[in-house]
Amino acid sequence: MRIFLKAEMKELFDEASAGIANSKDNPMVLEKVAMFGYTRDGLIAAETDYINAESLYLQKAPKVGLKLSLSIQVRKKIDDVYELYMLYVNMLRRDLREDTGLLHELLLLGERDHTVIGKIKDAKAFYKNCLDHPKLLPIVAKVGLTTEMLQLQMSKIAEVENDKNYRAILVKEAEKTTEDRNKVVLKLYNWWMNYKSALIYVFKDDPQQLEAFKIKGYSIGYVPRKSSGDEEEPPEPPESPEPPAPTPTTTPANQGS
Repeated sequence: MRIFLKAEMKELFDEASAGIANSKDNPMVLEKVAMFGYTRDGLIAAETDYINAESLYLQKAPKVGLKLSLSIQVRKKIDDVYELYMLYVNMLRRDLREDTGLLHELLLLGERDHTVIGKIKDAKAFYKNCLDHPKLLPIVAKVGLTTEMLQLQMSKIAEVENDKNYRAILVKEAEKTTEDRNKVVLKLYNWWMNYKSALIYVFKDDPQQLEAFKIKGYSIGYVPRKSSGDEEEPPEPPESPEPPAPTPTTTPANQGS
């Protein structure tokens, strides 16, 4: 399916709306375009397609803006969660540096995952592990990670995960809006190109009327045929330039005889 750029859609909406508005209630225009099968009812149906296409186009922008705003908010929440998590990690690693076994139980050995998804995954695994194993609670409480604090951090992670899910829903909605819009825009485009061609034909001798339809001259493809009396003689082909004269060559004088 053809994908229309914003500028192309705006031009289509401007032209189609002017064409329909100046046609549907104009008996003179309706009479002229009837030879191509266009009627007032058909123009009203095309106007409905135009309204739908423009409406879908206008719906797209707020969703894109909301998606971007939500993305920024989610990223900040993730960074806030991860910053505090890493503070606990570093404190516990220093306090328990001589107890490798306990560091292993606390999931504090090895490199951390610094990706957006990894930040949440590592923090969630650490807090959940502490809550699931009561023997670890007194150890992490020494750095301020009480049961209440662990539960609070888990709730913040759940909030982030819900935000990411909401963002995914917005992405799907935006994709569906784009798909629906492109179908309606393509239908309107095909109709308008045919109707525009008909208007250019029936008003080929009335440039002012074409201007009213926002059709300027014949630049969009139709060139009216000239009458036999107006035809110009085909231009003579340009003469080929004379080939350049050969450059005389000089024979070097013999050196020494």
